[in-house]
Amino acid sequence: MFLGRTGELRNDASAGGEVEAGLLGFHNWKTVKVGLDYRGSYSHYNRNTFYNGTEQLLSFVLTKQATRHTSFTLRESAGIGSRATSFLGTSQFIDPNFSNIPNNELFDNRTLYLNTMADMTYHKSARLSFNTGADGFLVRRRSSALYGVTGYRVRGDVAYRTSRSATSGVAYDFTHFEFTKGFGGSDIHTIQLVQSFRMGRYWELAMKLGGSRVETLGLTLVRFDPVIAAIIGRSTGVEVAYRVNWVPTANISLTRAFHHASLSFAYDRGVTPGNGVFLTSRQEGATANFSYTGIRKLNLGFHGGYSSIASLSQYIGNYAGFNGGGGLTYNLTRALHFVTGYDYRHFDIAETTFKRNTYRATMGFAFSPGEVPLALW
Repeated sequence: MFLGRTGELRNDASAGGEVEAGLLGFHNWKTVKVGLDYRGSYSHYNRNTFYNGTEQLLSFVLTKQATRHTSFTLRESAGIGSRATSFLGTSQFIDPNFSNIPNNELFDNRTLYLNTMADMTYHKSARLSFNTGADGFLVRRRSSALYGVTGYRVRGDVAYRTSRSATSGVAYDFTHFEFTKGFGGSDIHTIQLVQSFRMGRYWELAMKLGGSRVETLGLTLVRFDPVIAAIIGRSTGVEVAYRVNWVPTANISLTRAFHHASLSFAYDRGVTPGNGVFLTSRQEGATANFSYTGIRKLNLGFHGGYSSIASLSQYIGNYAGFNGGGGLTYNLTRALHFVTGYDYRHFDIAETTFKRNTYRATMGFAFSPGEVPLALW
């Protein structure tokens, strides 16, 4: 289901074709590390021409070891996507939740995002390190019925390695963002305790637990007293609303490395600028991913997740969604692969009749001559 330019809802299915190209690479010099993940595609559909066009994703990471104790890191992410079922806002290098990349869109709608993050890390000793950083981000959506967002963040943290397998620390960040085509925005102060463990040879656990103070300024609809309404001839009006909310936050990830496979679980809870319909919101989500390369010439991958959004400034029902999918790549020759996949998504808004199921099935061939194996996740 997608949203037209003027906000009309459309529901359709269509077959089509897609051509995609990309570049994934790493390079290490003596004091510099560079990583690049680029993917671009062009799609054409027989019936639903709304999806025709290009989708792009770019992620770039540069780390410079300036001195023995000081390093600088620059992260760039940008993209254009149209499909909420398989939106391109996921890369090899950058966590979409941490970088405010839109990854929980309510509608299939053309969305553009841009994010720049810069950090400086000072290693006082082999155990103690300090990090400070800042980033700016924006999101624009093609439909005039949806909101865009512009914001920035400043942050810092300190980490101390308590043992060979454990690290503890504390992190703080301040985020400010404002919305397009409307009045209002939010200021968010977040503090978290940080803890990571390496359990045995294969398991790794990382946790951030804390809370956020969210100040939101916006407009709200109010109903007039019947006497006032009879005098002015209107029953409702708009007034400025200021709210303060306290929101628990958590970021937990658990990963397991096998000889021919990888398994990961993640849980996230915090504050988000929303998805164009829901504005400043409390967000909660969980994901699971599995990839297997133990069979000669074959790569299998599966993923699933749950997410929910509850607005902190709007009186609308809570959004909840489930997604899942899988796929495989089969090596036909050294560089030519057969690729197929399926993605499914269900979402609804509580206290309304808005409930939708979307899916996308793909099948085709991929050419990848590089040394990095072609994998789905």
